[in-house]
Amino acid sequence: MKRKPKAIFTLLTVSMLALSLLAGCGGKSATETTSAPTAAPTEAAAPAETPAPTAAATEAPKSTELEGKVVFWSMWSSSEPQSKVIDAAVAEFKAANPKVELEVKFTGRELGKLIKPALDGGQQVDIWEGDPEKLIGNLKDHVLKLDDLIAQPAIGMDGKSVKDSIIPSLMEWTKSLSTVAGIEEGYYAIPQQPFAVLFFYNKALYEAAGITSVPKTWEEFIADAELLKKSGVAPITFDDAYRDLFIGGYLGSAMGSDWVDQLVKDKTGEMWKDPIVLQFAKDIQNLTDKGYFSKKIAGSKYPAAQQDLVLGKSAAYLNGTWLPNEVSETAGADFKWGSYQFPTVSNGNDKGGQQGLNFGAQALLINKDSKNAAAAFELVKYLVGKKAQESMVKDAVAIPATIDTAWPAPLAEAEVAFNNAKVNMPWGFGIDNGGDFSANTVIPVFMELVTGKLKAEAYVAKMADEAKKFYTGK
Repeated sequence: MKRKPKAIFTLLTVSMLALSLLAGCGGKSATETTSAPTAAPTEAAAPAETPAPTAAATEAPKSTELEGKVVFWSMWSSSEPQSKVIDAAVAEFKAANPKVELEVKFTGRELGKLIKPALDGGQQVDIWEGDPEKLIGNLKDHVLKLDDLIAQPAIGMDGKSVKDSIIPSLMEWTKSLSTVAGIEEGYYAIPQQPFAVLFFYNKALYEAAGITSVPKTWEEFIADAELLKKSGVAPITFDDAYRDLFIGGYLGSAMGSDWVDQLVKDKTGEMWKDPIVLQFAKDIQNLTDKGYFSKKIAGSKYPAAQQDLVLGKSAAYLNGTWLPNEVSETAGADFKWGSYQFPTVSNGNDKGGQQGLNFGAQALLINKDSKNAAAAFELVKYLVGKKAQESMVKDAVAIPATIDTAWPAPLAEAEVAFNNAKVNMPWGFGIDNGGDFSANTVIPVFMELVTGKLKAEAYVAKMADEAKKFYTGK
């Protein structure tokens, strides 16, 4: 799943994230409407330790008091496992709130295109979901501030409030998005389906090559690549959908995402002459010269690289935590998943390294003009309640948004990275922030380096020149 659109939240990541962020990315574009099931119910800041509750949970409205119509637009298609979890949560909500008329639309990934015109036109959409990093900014005139509502008790979380039941880093991340959007600081989205961007690797291939621990530094990464190559497997792969993660991952690990953002927006081209860029170019040239990249990498089209990973043709692939779910049919139940953060790059500025991680989540937002905001938020509580989040783990191999909820086995090492990170890096670690310059120059010239068409010094000179030409007069 590609979490940030280019020509794609093809997450997230997220898409951290999934980031599922982003959970699989396939989906129908046509909207699919379902009536609420009537079955009886069955019984972030950075990742950190669970804090003590900030206040006692505020009593929610009694179920019998809620009535009226609520319309929920989901970003999933009705064929995806996430929709089945939603259906079950909706059934429980409906059984507990019989006076509420509930309409659920599984719009698929078309939601991003459909939601703004619908809200601008006054169409009733009380709840919708998607990438809050985009939705809060694009729909800031429509989003409801949830600060008071999140003090209500969460569903199935032993008296914790909604706010205290969600992974703290995710809550603080969504809060920070209000400042970016230029609206009053607060919580305008409830995170669900987190994601993180990591190297995913085939443990069986690493073990066969004699690798007993994951690399933490670039030097260890290179040493492992040599062992993998000697074992007869391509050490590293990626495809056209995720090229940005590799160049962004290296430069972000060295210098942090703020520096990378400045690099791709530098109108003079002089930042491309920084010694770290030449170091990057030499390190990529080394990967190419030693044959550590897959031989297919020049023309690799999504989803070819991820299939090569699970088929044992390549050993490691930089992607999001939605990956195990996307390739589950090909990988099978016995595939040995592993993951690790982008290795620490030397000679940086101490703003990068493994303190930073690209993570995020899909999220639920409520219309500030909703006539039934109380009932809408009650449904949100079921969707992010413990039972629904446990079902996301089991049925969609997704990261749970709730604290004290076990992660899926294929993402066990991802949980460690998520909890150890101190800084939330943006998608691509900032490398995509140059817009057209990033898409049409930064990534294509990077591929010239990867494929051996450019040597390191020539790469630096070309990028400095191209940046200056692109930004002249702008």
